[in-house]
This record gives sequence, C-alpha cells and structure tokens, in this order.
Amino acid sequence: MDRKETISEEISDIKKEINTYFQSKLDLTKLQAAEDLSRFVSGIAVKVVLFYIAMFVLIFVSMAAAFAIGTYTKSNELGFLIIAGVYVLVAIIFYLLKRYLIQTPVIKAFIQIFFQNFSKYDKE
Repeated sequence: MDRKETISEEISDIKKEINTYFQSKLDLTKLQAAEDLSRFVSGIAVKVVLFYIAMFVLIFVSMAAAFAIGTYTKSNELGFLIIAGVYVLVAIIFYLLKRYLIQTPVIKAFIQIFFQNFSKYDKE
C-alpha cells in the first residue's frame, strides 16, 4: 500500500507541475501579446502625431510656394493652380506606385512587429 501512495503522490506532483507549466506558458503568451499590441499602438500614435505635424508644415510651405509663384507670375491664382497641379501629379504617381510605397512596407512592418522571430525568412 505504501508503494501505491508513493505513485499516487508522484502522479499528483506531475499534474501540479504540468498545470504550473501551462499556466506559466499562458501568462507568457499574454505578456508577449500585450507587448506586441502596446508597441503597435504606440507606433501608430507616434506616426499620427508626426503626420499632423508634417501636414501643417506642408500646408504652410505650399502656401509660401504658391504666393512666391504668384508673385513671379503676377497672379496669385496661377501660383495656387500650379501648386495644386503639382499635388495632382504627385497623387497620380502615388496611386500608381501604391503597392510599392504603402502595401509592401505596411505588410513588412506588421510581420516585424508581430513575428520578430521570423525575420530571418524575410532575407531569403
């Protein structure tokens, strides 16, 4: 009977160790997910702030360029139309190259954020 109790205690200890292992693994997974999510959200927040700052700079530089061209051509309207034409041209080029300028870098950024261990496959 002593041997049965010893085996029963060993099995009980093994069950406890397995439960502890799986609980630790679950906690680690939650922490890794929280870290990845917080890195993603903070990266988005920084990019949004930088985007707004860049937009203000772009607006003021565009207005200055439009007034400068307007002074040169003696027509402010023509200066603003030229700057608008430049933006339309940039938008068309951007649209045509969207796959290379937006989609591929965004996909790579997501892969890098969420699958850091698989960065070696990106080089192949």
